[in-house]
Amino acid sequence: MASVQKLGPPVYENWQAMLIGEPLQHAAEFPLYSDALIVGEGTYGPYVFLHTVPLRTSGVVRPTLILRSEWYWAFPYPSFEKTDAERYHAGTPPEEIAALASLAMGVRMRAGESVRDFFPGGDPKGTPRAWATRPEPVLMVNPILHSWILPRAVENEHSIELLQPLTMLPKMSPQDAISLVRAARSYQDALWLVESEPELAWLLMVAALETAANHWRREKETPTARLESANAQLYSYLLGLGNAEILARVADEIADSLGATRKFLDFVLNFLPPEPEERPQLGKIDWTPEALKKILKVIYGYRSKALHEGRPFPAPMCEAPHRADKSSAPAEKPISLGSSQGGGVWLAKDTPLLLHTFEYITRGSLINWWRSMAAKDISPHSGPQ
Repeated sequence: MASVQKLGPPVYENWQAMLIGEPLQHAAEFPLYSDALIVGEGTYGPYVFLHTVPLRTSGVVRPTLILRSEWYWAFPYPSFEKTDAERYHAGTPPEEIAALASLAMGVRMRAGESVRDFFPGGDPKGTPRAWATRPEPVLMVNPILHSWILPRAVENEHSIELLQPLTMLPKMSPQDAISLVRAARSYQDALWLVESEPELAWLLMVAALETAANHWRREKETPTARLESANAQLYSYLLGLGNAEILARVADEIADSLGATRKFLDFVLNFLPPEPEERPQLGKIDWTPEALKKILKVIYGYRSKALHEGRPFPAPMCEAPHRADKSSAPAEKPISLGSSQGGGVWLAKDTPLLLHTFEYITRGSLINWWRSMAAKDISPHSGPQ
C-alpha cells in the first residue's frame, strides 16, 4: 500500500531516487526547443543537457538542446479513491525540466517527445523513437519586422551554467518543489506568448508570482494568523464564539483568498532582485522599495481588472521598449507623456512599467525564492514504500 508521504513532481522524485541509490530503470532523450542563443553543455543530477549546435536565425524556434533523462524512480500506481490534483500542472516530466530551465535561464524552452530510449541490457546506442504526438512549438512573430517586447530572451547569449539553480531542486521539500514547478510553468507559458499576446503574458507572469507568494505565505503563517491579519473583525467574531474548531475551519477555507494584494507585494519586495546592471538614460524607473511598491500596486490592480472585468493590460505597457540604439539598455517604462490606442487613453502615471522590466522582476524574485527554499536543506527522502 502506498505511503501517505507527500510526493513532489516526478523530476524531483527521480532525483531523490538517484541520490538514495535506486537502480537505473531506463533513459530517454528529448529535444528542447528554443529560439535563444544558448552555449555550453552540462549535467545536473540525472539530467544531461547536450547541445545540437543548430543553425540559428533570430526568432526561429529550433531543437537547441537534447535532454538526456536518466530514470530511477517508479511512478506509483494512482489511487482512484478520490480526486487528487496536488501535483498536476498539465505537463510531462520533460516539460517540468524545460519549465525550470526556462526560468533559470530566462529563455523560451519547450520539451518535445522522446527521440531515443535506452534500457539496461538493450542496445547501448539506444532505440530511435518518433512519437510526434505533440506539434513542435512555434513563435508567432515575424522575426524580420518584429520589435522584440522581451529583447533579453532573444538578443543575449545564455550560458548553460545559468542552470545552476537546478542543483537546488533535491534540497527542497516535495511541497516546495510542486509550487516551484507550477510557478515555472506559468513563467514558461508567459515567455511563449509575450511576443504575440503580451496582455496574456502579463497575467501569466503575475500568476507565477502569485503561485509562489501563496506557498510562501502558507509556509510563514498559519491560516488562523492570516485571517487575523487580513480581517481582524471576522477573526474577533469567530474567536468570540468560543469554538476553536469553527475558527480553524473557517480560516482553512478562506485563508488563501485573503489579502491577495498584500501577499503579492510582500513576496516581490522580499525577494526583489537588484536593479539591472545596465540602465537606460530615458525611461528609467525608481528602483527603491517605496517606488516599486506603488508600481506593483498598479500592476496588481490591472491584473484584477483583466480577470474580473475583461479589461486587458494597457496597450503602452505591452509594447516593445524604446532604445536609443541597438547597444543601449531598453527603456524600463513607456517614455511618452500619454498614449491613445484601441479606444483607450492612458497618462504616463498610469503606465509605470514595461513588460520586459516586469519579466526581470518576476524571474529574479522567483529565483531568489527558489534559493531560499533550498536553503532549508531538506534531506532526500525515499518516496512511497
